[in-house]
Amino acid sequence: MGSKNNKRKSVSRRQGKFSVFLKRTGIVLSVALAVTTIVLGTYLLAQAFYVRDIEVSGNEHLDKRDIESILNIRRESLLDLHLEDIDERLRKNAWIKKTTLRWQLPGTLVIDIEEARPKALLNFGGETFLVNEEGNVMERLNDAGTPFLPEINGIDPRYKKEMSEAMKLVEALSARKILADKQLVEIGLEPYGLNLNIDGEFIKVGYGQYAEKFDKWVELEPELKKMGVPIQYVDLRFKDSVIVKPVKPERPDKENGKGKEKGKEKDKEKVTEAAKDKGKGKAKAKAMDRKKEKKA
Repeated sequence: MGSKNNKRKSVSRRQGKFSVFLKRTGIVLSVALAVTTIVLGTYLLAQAFYVRDIEVSGNEHLDKRDIESILNIRRESLLDLHLEDIDERLRKNAWIKKTTLRWQLPGTLVIDIEEARPKALLNFGGETFLVNEEGNVMERLNDAGTPFLPEINGIDPRYKKEMSEAMKLVEALSARKILADKQLVEIGLEPYGLNLNIDGEFIKVGYGQYAEKFDKWVELEPELKKMGVPIQYVDLRFKDSVIVKPVKPERPDKENGKGKEKGKEKDKEKVTEAAKDKGKGKAKAKAMDRKKEKKA
């Protein structure tokens, strides 16, 4: 009986040790599994917060590669990037007027773009550029085929104030549909401010109050056409008045005076020639008389 009891005790001890081993192994495996799950989850979560893709919509002139080149944010953490900074980077490009941005997990930046439209041509330094409504250069034109747009001549695009004023003038002309049926619209810069050439009609504009100034001009232009008087320029720079300077006609009395003077000069030339001829005739006669005397 004693030996049987001892055997039973040894078996129970072994079973107890094995049970403890299994429990400990289970705990270790559970901890390892938990750690693995946490590490893997952390990795996957971290991957979700890195920029893996960029989706772009609303773009026509720029393509996705242009946008990616502007941003250059591949594999950067979303936590280190702010949508305001991304918007600022994008709008530095003159083709981009407005953006709508949002994050889409995992790791996708969604960009909706409203592109700017060319509003004028800039001729400067022997080259022609497209400019947007803020006067920023969009791109240089390489070929001669260009759309009809108002032309800004000789203003350095780095002069933001002058370019801004020129674009305000373009906006005022466009709002009053002055550009619709014109063949040539050129904006230039003089010491007094901006000037304008509309189909050969020269207008001194100056700075500011472009809407009010061209309201006056829209009323005045039909009257000037009815009069049929050649105009040297129209001056809109003054608040309460419009100055119209006609081309000075040539005075007929001056022309007649010039004709008379020319006639007198011709008469003098004729008299001089006649006098010369008479002098030559007398000299010949004297020479003949001398010859006769010698022969005699």
